[in-house]
Amino acid sequence: MATVEIQNENQFVKKNDTSAEYKYICIKKDHFDVNMINLNYSNIKNSNYIEIIYKTPTIILDGLFIKTPKISSNAITIFYKEHNINNITIKLLLNQKEHAQFIQILRSIDEHISAYINKYSMEIDNEINNNFKSLSMFKYDQIIKYYNNKHSNINNDGEYYQIYLKSYLDKNIILDLEKKQNKNYIFTFNISNIYFSGNILLPLIKCNRCESV
Repeated sequence: MATVEIQNENQFVKKNDTSAEYKYICIKKDHFDVNMINLNYSNIKNSNYIEIIYKTPTIILDGLFIKTPKISSNAITIFYKEHNINNITIKLLLNQKEHAQFIQILRSIDEHISAYINKYSMEIDNEINNNFKSLSMFKYDQIIKYYNNKHSNINNDGEYYQIYLKSYLDKNIILDLEKKQNKNYIFTFNISNIYFSGNILLPLIKCNRCESV
């Protein structure tokens, strides 16, 4: 059975922090198994997304969260979509040498999702044919993507990968990240579903927590 951590938000934040209090379950990466991921398209007609459901060998987890390893401040970029302070995306750059195990976890999830879509594409098409084109016309947008650092300012010291998180963080935390201080951060996120966006199947990756370490 997988080892899980149950932690309470107010154990980590200062009293003046405006972050919402919540409980979450994190599966430690040492115990992560891609077979913990189930996908469900039974509600696709109403919701227009494929739901991701997590489980351990004995229980279904409604909101499994994943923690990143330590990420240095210079590997974090903040994007304001449509210049909207309430619509923020965070890009994390991962170094294969430092983050190999974490990268492999995300690649395993991508492979699992791709295999599922290919296996059940005909059945999913039967569910969505009134609203969408055939699933074969959609491109799956991977959770973790290879980063070509050939023309960047990054030292050529190995392979890099990138992941984009939709931010649900407090504004004060975003301001702290933008200062580019010499800090390391750990992000907590979950992957809740894969939704239809144009001709893309886009995983929704929601970042709910950030800790400086």
